Amino acid sequence: MKTLLLHVPGRPSIPLEGEAQTWTLGRSSQNDVAIPDPSLSRHHARITMKDGIPHLEDLGSLNGTFINGERITLPHPLGEQDEIQLGQVPMTLGSAAPGPRFRIGADTNASSSAGSLVLPLERLRAAPERSEAPETLRLREVIQEIQALSLELLEDSPPEQLLSNLLDRLWTLLKPWRAAVLILDGKSELHTVASRGPEGKQPILLARSLVDAALERKESVLFNDLAENQNLASPSLMLSGVTSAMVTPLEHQGVVKGLLYLDSHLPRRPFTEEDLRLASILAHLATAKLEQGRMREEAMARKKVDQELDLARHIQQGLLPGFPPDIPGYEVHGNNLPSRQVSGDLFGWWPRSDGRWLFCLADVSGKGLGPGLLMASLQATLEAWTERELSTADLAFQLSKVLARHTDGRRFVTAFLALLDPATGELTYTNAGHNPALYFHLDGSFETLDAQGLPLAMLPGQPYGERILALQPGDLLVMYTDGITEASDPQDEEFGTEALTSVLLPKRHEPLMALDAALLGELDQFTRGAPYLDDRTLLMLRRS
Repeated sequence: MKTLLLHVPGRPSIPLEGEAQTWTLGRSSQNDVAIPDPSLSRHHARITMKDGIPHLEDLGSLNGTFINGERITLPHPLGEQDEIQLGQVPMTLGSAAPGPRFRIGADTNASSSAGSLVLPLERLRAAPERSEAPETLRLREVIQEIQALSLELLEDSPPEQLLSNLLDRLWTLLKPWRAAVLILDGKSELHTVASRGPEGKQPILLARSLVDAALERKESVLFNDLAENQNLASPSLMLSGVTSAMVTPLEHQGVVKGLLYLDSHLPRRPFTEEDLRLASILAHLATAKLEQGRMREEAMARKKVDQELDLARHIQQGLLPGFPPDIPGYEVHGNNLPSRQVSGDLFGWWPRSDGRWLFCLADVSGKGLGPGLLMASLQATLEAWTERELSTADLAFQLSKVLARHTDGRRFVTAFLALLDPATGELTYTNAGHNPALYFHLDGSFETLDAQGLPLAMLPGQPYGERILALQPGDLLVMYTDGITEASDPQDEEFGTEALTSVLLPKRHEPLMALDAALLGELDQFTRGAPYLDDRTLLMLRRS
């Protein structure tokens, strides 16, 4: 069966071959194929070779794994031209390009300086020395022609096709015996993208020192006498009848993406410096095009993600409460400032049929779209359970069990739940692993309302405690997320709870909106332009 190539946007193609081989795909860097796309789960899917056939398996991902538009739940065999989609990331399968395989021999202590000709890229890209030799003039004309034909590289084509076209061009101009283009993957391993050569030949085997010359020292190497360059040419290369060979890096702006290899065989004469210069020029043009395409794909992917996050943020803002409720004898204020487009924080208030009001401030662990979706789920659950008339301890207990079923044990939620009876001023609260709320009394004393249980979804089934307060006129309850206390200055010093208290205490009688503005102003002065790394959310309740 033909070796299939897995084409992943922005990455070298991955050959699917070998018995019992597996490749894991997902957002986590621990995967064999790490794809930093927010639509993917950390461990999204797996490809396993069974009897020479690759099988794709979904690993319980959130956004699904699809083959030709159909979502799969069981391992499914893959065939040529199958279209794969993980979350929002499309992939395709195709046959590997024909030609000899490429292998790298054991390391040697030799340097590439033993080659017949070693040139740094700067010299190769400089203009050749003036000469009126007919051969030089002919080569100069060829280079001019290739520079004109290089406009073809500006066409929008897949990387594999671009590199295959590069080999075809060099095959026509230089007439080598064999040729290959290899690309570095995310693990700095070389993979053959395209190769050309006679049918039925052994793999191309080069010494490690020659490969290092191209990849690490960015040298182009040409050698024409293999007997005198045994450290650079492997024994199999010498026995194959190769009379001349050259290697040049695929480099763009100082970054090497892979290498280009060509060799010659009698009756073709050995390669020359002009041949090496020509191969280097084309390799550089192709690499620049590859990098341009990668940057364009990344920009398009970022733009798409930004558009989706903007939409998610717009929807999320609609879930947060608008104007504060009109509760006679009380002032209420809440505010949420996300560090990214989508926030993992939640605040809100919900009236109950028994005349009491439920208040909640919560913080989902992590940042980005995942916590934002979990926050939306929590908000919907609180909205639906308003009429259950549960105590705060029972509500925390039930929420912990529900959220645990949707987090796979990898996320949890800290929350402060409070139930106010406006008629009496009685306030019952449960702190589920959240920051201690600040309770300011009219006389200037204050206390911290510490946790009475673990964060929600951390250990579902664990009971929660609760406490009853009697709000007196002038008393102020301030609930906040750690994005406020953990805001850092350029020296990485945190704002802290003590600074928060020192800002709020002397201003505790001011209108809550003014108190919020004063706090945010102090935070901006403290951070001095350093970015906020977490969402800042505040919920305040005061009895008039």
